[in-house]
Amino acid sequence: MEIVVGSIIGIVLGLTGAGGSVFAVPLFILVLGLEPSQAIGLSLGAVATAAIFGTLARLRSGNIEWLPALVYAVIGASFAPVGQWANQQVSPRVLMTGFALLVLVIAIRMWQQASKKPETASVVRAGSSSPEDNDAAICRVNNRKKFKIGLPCVLGVSGGAILTGLLSGLFGVGGGFLIVPTLLFLTGISIQQAVATSLVVIGAISSAGFTSYLLSDAFVALDTFTLIATGCGIGIAAGVLLSKKLAGPVLQKIFSVLMLVMAGITLLTSF
Repeated sequence: MEIVVGSIIGIVLGLTGAGGSVFAVPLFILVLGLEPSQAIGLSLGAVATAAIFGTLARLRSGNIEWLPALVYAVIGASFAPVGQWANQQVSPRVLMTGFALLVLVIAIRMWQQASKKPETASVVRAGSSSPEDNDAAICRVNNRKKFKIGLPCVLGVSGGAILTGLLSGLFGVGGGFLIVPTLLFLTGISIQQAVATSLVVIGAISSAGFTSYLLSDAFVALDTFTLIATGCGIGIAAGVLLSKKLAGPVLQKIFSVLMLVMAGITLLTSF
């Protein structure tokens, strides 16, 4: 069952541009019967595994922008353990209530994006496409302009990375729903580049949070995680094959509705 759950997570992560990682925690709680804090800890490991597989698959695409990825990843990874620490300080009910509210925000954003910008919904983590330049940005990262480091750029990247790291450690999410729009706004890279670059950031931040979880006193079922990680790899590979046929605004809207349903069931179960 762990491999099946991991495969589902991998497929969902692969077929979304951002936001798919929120499926992990509800699945771990509802299907595998894990406690919320345990589910969040293992979710970080599963998301990190899927992101690393996705990064390896995109290395030859030329869409990964390494400079903003490394800056964002270093700052975000520094704050993921803080979020993981906060995770251990609150009750499961408070944790799941906060998680449900976060899922609500992500689901609404995914629905709006699929409705207002349907072309972006076809750009998913498991897919590959040629980048298109976007000149208007604060940090100016694209093929024609140099990286411009100024106070707005530094504050924007730092703020986005800190928030992503905290939310990742606290709720076990990858943070793509924050990383992708932040990169688009600040750096001027295309949606294809932003999605690919986010994989590097998610891998680093989720790995930092999962490492913090492993170093805590929480129980870690490594055999369970190994099976889940294997399933994630299988799911990402399946996502690569399915992305050209399934990715699009309709699928994004279906995912957003499923997110709300699963979060609602998880919240009711917690109470």
